[in-house]
Amino acid sequence: MRRIAFAYECTDQALIDALVAMCGDRVHGWWEEYRDVLPSTFLDIAELEWRAQGLRVSTITHMPGQFQTEEYARALFRAAIPPLPATEFEARVAHRVQRHRTVDRPDAPPYVLVVHEGALRTEVGGRAVLRDQLGHLMETADRDNVTIQAVPFSAGAFPGSGQSILYARGQVPRLDTALLDRATVGEFLHAEAHLCKYRLQLDAMQRIALPPEESLDLMHAIASQL
Repeated sequence: MRRIAFAYECTDQALIDALVAMCGDRVHGWWEEYRDVLPSTFLDIAELEWRAQGLRVSTITHMPGQFQTEEYARALFRAAIPPLPATEFEARVAHRVQRHRTVDRPDAPPYVLVVHEGALRTEVGGRAVLRDQLGHLMETADRDNVTIQAVPFSAGAFPGSGQSILYARGQVPRLDTALLDRATVGEFLHAEAHLCKYRLQLDAMQRIALPPEESLDLMHAIASQL
């Protein structure tokens, strides 16, 4: 890697050191067991989350993949068109549920979630499934590395309201990555202009979102109605 950097006249030592460290990490992550079963994008997302130094996520219509319960994930994948083959369906569910490892491990990165009230109220899988999902999300909010803020319906229009965003902070700023949810295929962005745009969108969403304690109150209120 250092030879390649020299050939390309890269003089950013912090970037070079970060790339060398990544190349030297030969440990196979949990996602590797799905390499011949799921599309490569699924593996890329899991690895991106795992190696991130920090994560900021916004979701508008559904719960974030990292925190979905098994039944919630099953309901989402069951709605796929065309229907998924049984083997791939089960693999997608298992992979989705295992993404929680990113925030569960001892050295978990800081994780900030901004979730719209629409996602908190949409009865994916039915009332019981949503109630359990909300309970799981509220438990997750107790983690020291996790911050959850809800955007209420009353907030009206806001930047980024049309898509879900995952922003992964790299070891150095030039390794930051934004992932846009395109329903079937994620879109990875690395250009600084794009990264700046989505940082600003996430900043704006956090400003209008409820504080963490009020967000928990909203989740409790919704769960009590189910």
